[in-house]
Amino acid sequence: MTLAVAVGFGLSVAFAAESDAQAAARLRGEIAAVIVDASWCRNIVNCRIVGLGARPCGGHEEYVAFSIWNNTGDELRNLVTEYNLLREELILESDGVGICEALPKPNADCVQSRCVTVPTAN
Repeated sequence: MTLAVAVGFGLSVAFAAESDAQAAARLRGEIAAVIVDASWCRNIVNCRIVGLGARPCGGHEEYVAFSIWNNTGDELRNLVTEYNLLREELILESDGVGICEALPKPNADCVQSRCVTVPTAN
């Protein structure tokens, strides 16, 4: 954890800066909030899939569905990029190990006006 010091008006205040793990958790929460707001769809054409996180042997930890209907794509893309890079960094820092199995990318579908993930057909 990093210690940061803020100085202003002759006062010095020390506070603990956000750790990488805390930052990842915060970003994941922000992504979830954007996806909730961006899950409405009229049909499958509105839905997309994005991979989140990182696995030690490569690939994503999970996939989520979102809708392009309300133009949150850029905001979501930026959050996902930052989150994925941070998760990769955390794995590298911790010499993380895990199952070296690729998580199959699901398909997106519009079910009851919400974008959802559905397993790919084998």
